[in-house]
Amino acid sequence: MAKMIKTLKRYVIALYIRLSSADRDKDENGKDESDSVTAQRDMIRNFIAARPQFSGAEIIEFCDDGRTGTNFERTGVAKMLDAAKRGQINCIIVKDLSRFGRDYIEVGDYLEQIFPFLGIRFIAINDNYDSIDHPYGSAGLIDVSFKNVIYDLYSKELSEKVKTTKRQLAEKGYFLSPYAFYGYDKVPGNKHELMIDESTAVYVRELFSRFQNGEGTTELARDFNVRGIPTPMMVKRQKNVTRNWNSKSHDSNIWSGSIIRKILIDKRYTGVMIYGKNKRVKVGSGESVPVPKEEWTVVPDMFPALVTKETFAAVQEILHREYAAAYTKKSNVIFYRKIQCGYCHLAMIRKESKNTYYVCETYKDNPEAVCPDDRVYESEIVEVVLAAIRKQAQLFHKTEAEIQKKQDRTAKRKHTLQERVCDLRSVIGMKSQEKMQAFEDMVSGRVTPKEYQTKCERCDAYIRTTETKISALEEQRKKEEIVRNPAADMFLPYTQLRALTREIVDVLIDKIYVYSGQAIEIIWDFKDEYKETVKEKIS
Repeated sequence: MAKMIKTLKRYVIALYIRLSSADRDKDENGKDESDSVTAQRDMIRNFIAARPQFSGAEIIEFCDDGRTGTNFERTGVAKMLDAAKRGQINCIIVKDLSRFGRDYIEVGDYLEQIFPFLGIRFIAINDNYDSIDHPYGSAGLIDVSFKNVIYDLYSKELSEKVKTTKRQLAEKGYFLSPYAFYGYDKVPGNKHELMIDESTAVYVRELFSRFQNGEGTTELARDFNVRGIPTPMMVKRQKNVTRNWNSKSHDSNIWSGSIIRKILIDKRYTGVMIYGKNKRVKVGSGESVPVPKEEWTVVPDMFPALVTKETFAAVQEILHREYAAAYTKKSNVIFYRKIQCGYCHLAMIRKESKNTYYVCETYKDNPEAVCPDDRVYESEIVEVVLAAIRKQAQLFHKTEAEIQKKQDRTAKRKHTLQERVCDLRSVIGMKSQEKMQAFEDMVSGRVTPKEYQTKCERCDAYIRTTETKISALEEQRKKEEIVRNPAADMFLPYTQLRALTREIVDVLIDKIYVYSGQAIEIIWDFKDEYKETVKEKIS
């Protein structure tokens, strides 16, 4: 008698833990440890240990500490999903579904489609969900989907409650930013109160005083760089702040005119607490948008001022006059905010003269800069850009002609395919009629029930085969679609362009990098269907 051997499946389990920022606050205050990292880890490991089917399983832990569950932009979950796609794990266990994610649509996609396709078993302990009990996907997920909707709504409601609470605290004068700004430090033992940091406050006062007395931001930046004064970013690094902001350099100690201007327009240096200048696009998003000034929460005299209100007002008046003059002067500049140095990627300075030119002046802020001080004449840039636009437009024109030919050929093929689909659907209709006729013949006694059943089975088999053919033809029709590049409409009117305007440059060009030897690189402001960005390099 032959022996039957049953091969046991060896599990490689991903143990996933997520602690939100709200959970972390609870844990720090000793209010609730049910969601702590330790509690989640112990729960899941005890769950695994209690089940013989997981005996000998390899366990890999993935953790996100202080991250929201409303999106999947988390380091831990990203590594886990990458391991899943590589076939390195075959089981995922979480405390509950909300730990994995609160976006019910995306969570549903993973549970119903992605994980089953990858052959991954998913278990949410508190929700009593195990995908092995639902082998046919959505048929067993109604309760799970409903719970995910609840989790998603809970996240949105929680977010609104947090925003409301923070606004109320801000109205009382609480400082809510995680880091004190340049010139200040947080009071020891009270993270919502600020005190003056004299080691940097002296430089803030100096900037306001010298600017009010006539020195410019470029001149001040150069002096601070020569003296080695620590920048706001460098002060944060010295205080072990590891977060990266949207800055060209996170670790270099280089002052620029824009950094100094940012300090000079910051009203908080008068002791005013300001909250709510930006808001998230949606719950869980990392993208922020500015809030109208009238909606800010502004509370005066909430911490020691570094400059008087009179000094601040005088500095703003000077800045306003400079800005108004610069705007009037630059409003008709063809390449306004488009020309950048190809080496430092900072804006080049436009020098008006009989023959207007651009030059990189980074060396004024940073004497050690390696950027060349070559003059690049505006007239030459205009000539090169005009030629590049015409060339790009002509390429699109040629492409459009080719696409039109392809579309004509494709239309004929799609018509032929559609005719075949219609013929096959007619066949299905005929087979359905045969089944109805067979039923009538059986009722009238012309054929036996067995003959009727055989007839139906043959018709059903033919219908299934025909439906498969129709699906294949429909898929083929979809592949015949030709995607037209939307950028063509932008360029086609300029095949014979002779004069360049700022409006044309704003529509077509994102930026222009200038290198030594009169070489420039044009970054077009559109996305190609084959390349992420089309770059035209001309020398």
